[in-house]
Amino acid sequence: MKHVITYAAALLLTACASGAAQAGPKPAAGPTAGKPVLDQEEAWFEFAFLGRKVGYMLARDELTQINGQAAIHAHRWSVVTVRRERETVRMEFATDAYFTPDGTPMRFTQSRKEGAEARNLEGYRDGDVMVIRQDVGGNVETTRIPLEGVKLASSLDVLVTQHLEVGWKASGKALDEAEGSVQEYAMEVVKKTEREGKPVFEVRQVLGPLTTTLWVSPDGKVQASQTDPIKATLARTTRDKAVAMPDGTVDIFSSGMFAVPELPPGQELEQLTVRLSGRSGARPPFITGLGQKAKDEKKGSVVLVLTALDPPAKRVARASAGKKMKAFLQPTPYEPLSDERLKAVVARVVGDEPDAWAAARAINAFVHGHIQNKSLAKAFATAVEALESKEGDCTEHAVLFSALAKIAGIPTRLVTGLVYVGPGRKMFGYHEWVEVYLAGRWIPMDPTFGQDVADPTHIKFTEGQSDHDGLREAGLVAAQIIGDLKLDVLEYVTLTKERRKL
Repeated sequence: MKHVITYAAALLLTACASGAAQAGPKPAAGPTAGKPVLDQEEAWFEFAFLGRKVGYMLARDELTQINGQAAIHAHRWSVVTVRRERETVRMEFATDAYFTPDGTPMRFTQSRKEGAEARNLEGYRDGDVMVIRQDVGGNVETTRIPLEGVKLASSLDVLVTQHLEVGWKASGKALDEAEGSVQEYAMEVVKKTEREGKPVFEVRQVLGPLTTTLWVSPDGKVQASQTDPIKATLARTTRDKAVAMPDGTVDIFSSGMFAVPELPPGQELEQLTVRLSGRSGARPPFITGLGQKAKDEKKGSVVLVLTALDPPAKRVARASAGKKMKAFLQPTPYEPLSDERLKAVVARVVGDEPDAWAAARAINAFVHGHIQNKSLAKAFATAVEALESKEGDCTEHAVLFSALAKIAGIPTRLVTGLVYVGPGRKMFGYHEWVEVYLAGRWIPMDPTFGQDVADPTHIKFTEGQSDHDGLREAGLVAAQIIGDLKLDVLEYVTLTKERRKL
């Protein structure tokens, strides 16, 4: 669940409202106008998720110079506050981006505070490349990105202010400051219309997997935006209205809970059949594989049959997965595999155990018992942070397990989806667990619940790593599900062969 609001806030608040304080020149008769003129006033926005206010943003642009070269400085500062049941988490984002008037990247910094954790990303130009330095909980990674033909994401709306005429289009590649990665972009001034009784241009902007509709006044000021599929909006307002938060912080955890009839405990089930459908009429995203099969696929729904899996029947030597599994043994920003603290845990918990399944079970038991404070208060922590704090929810269990398993030579990936929370609560809730690759197949394990083989109430939606791509996909899928998913349990079969239709 944490992926949803963090991803929505990071991308929307640092990229999609760029140009918010701009006052561009009057549209020219042709497709090209003069240089942008910035009014440099402070622009304040309310940020809403699923139609409910969760935060606010300040945007300010100014003309400046860097080494004698004309530049635009785009500043964004935003705050998001959400609740996870009894816990309240405040996230703060700050971005300062510098680019030439035509959008060429010069440098940028982004800082993100999620609860007590800080994440920092910066980029600076070195000739024809951008050097990206990412610091996640002290784990520092540096990459170099060629800049030929690449614009800075924060600059995209500057182009719009210079071309506010219906039918204008642009496309190419943009460096997304929220992730430090290059994404494809496309923009189009769709039509001139009215919003709240005032004339505006409707602009469609696609950046990677996100599509944002912006409503821009004729003087080049962004008045509002809506970003899909994360169902997030920004609305221009006054400072006082922006920073005034409503009574009752939005509980995003409860927004991802789905009531169902009471089921037996998951580990007593052999098979579970569910129907997923979209209230909007769109079929929810899903994946299939061993233990999760799809049938009766229709335009707006799908039936999934989930089956309990057996543990490996034979011993498998550690570090014997082969080259095809190399990608699942790599470090990520949240899994620093060279960290001596993590390596010491593997040496102590796994030791010289030659069997990969026995090693995976030992790691699973360690993580389940080590994270003693099963708390929703943590943001998405690194493996080291989870190890040191002994605190977290399913994401901390999963990322710590993944790092330790990789160090032990066991290919691992993170899985997100839903799981049955019962007895008593009778709910499915958003969840993260892991899969390990042994004996030619992926085996689901759940360190949060201490299950060596995850039970068949685990409904899988995404699988990947704790890197930009994996976190992005998990966030996007979760955002599509929340507020739209309808979950119906159709039938279950117990290990004792009791079958019940619901």
